[in-house]
Amino acid sequence: MTQWSGIRALLLKTALLGLISLGASAAQAGDQLNRVDPSAGFSSVSKAYPDMNARYVRIGTPREIAQVRRVAAGQSRDDLQALLGRPALRNRDGSYEFHLSLPLTGRDRLICQYRVSFDGAGKVSHAAWRRPQCANLVAGKRN
Repeated sequence: MTQWSGIRALLLKTALLGLISLGASAAQAGDQLNRVDPSAGFSSVSKAYPDMNARYVRIGTPREIAQVRRVAAGQSRDDLQALLGRPALRNRDGSYEFHLSLPLTGRDRLICQYRVSFDGAGKVSHAAWRRPQCANLVAGKRN
């Protein structure tokens, strides 16, 4: 009977280790889609003319945070666009840059630049935010 107890304990430990490593890999995949990298080659925004009102400088596609959280490694370009809309820019390296208008508090919104890269098969491989406030908002952290 004690032999079976030892085997059960070993199986339980193995299962727990497997779940822990699965959780870590899922967290790493999430980090690959919600990292902050201002040097990732984002486009610059400037006023078209000096008297231009600041609220018209950058316009973002309105999205809910839950939509952005559904971006996943391995998604196709079409699946990504179904979630985030048309990209603001398609870069020479094949990545897409999205300008998203995310809910902040009340009626306030935050315009965020999000650059998504693809692997050789055209599937989402990683992504980056220009500003940490945007990554924190999507991750549910306080800014």
